[in-house]
Amino acid sequence: MTHSGSGPDAAWIAAHAEASRYVLSEHVIRSLMAGRIEVAQIEAALRGGRIIEEHRHPERKTAYLLCALHDGRPVHAIAAPAADGWLVVTHAYVPAPPLWRTALHRSSGEPTMSDSITQCFFCGGAIKQVTVGNFDYRLEGRLYVIKKVPAGLCGQCGEKYVDAEVGRRLNALIVRQAFTGSETVGVIDYATAP
Repeated sequence: MTHSGSGPDAAWIAAHAEASRYVLSEHVIRSLMAGRIEVAQIEAALRGGRIIEEHRHPERKTAYLLCALHDGRPVHAIAAPAADGWLVVTHAYVPAPPLWRTALHRSSGEPTMSDSITQCFFCGGAIKQVTVGNFDYRLEGRLYVIKKVPAGLCGQCGEKYVDAEVGRRLNALIVRQAFTGSETVGVIDYATAP
């Protein structure tokens, strides 16, 4: 659905991004860690993006799909206002076929934003500030772990969110591959385990 004009507008979203009054969901952090997106791209979408779709859900706030260019490449960010006045970035990615015909238009027959695309975001549970023991991710078949990350944790569904400053630092650490150590990891192969 295109933007109806009700609710926050692009200027409201941009102001929150400029003031660093936003948090990044765990989905976004995983995209950062995999190198599929960078915080600068996300902030370009938040600060100067055009709202191209909105998704209304009776149990959550309306989410907005923003599109912008960063260094000549299109980027999408899905953001929603939180109950406490902050902005939550639930997803961020570079639009590409087959889902997207162009940065502004979905391919023929592709649905607009829906629950199956947005998955878990804002179940309504209370979020408390914690230090997440591990953010783990895989890249090119290797397991990587970022430890002791300050984050918000949903007590109902377990979704994690990091604020803008933490997101920027995580992004920089990932880009630099600033490893501080390594650990061996035990593996259980479910298919062959007794």
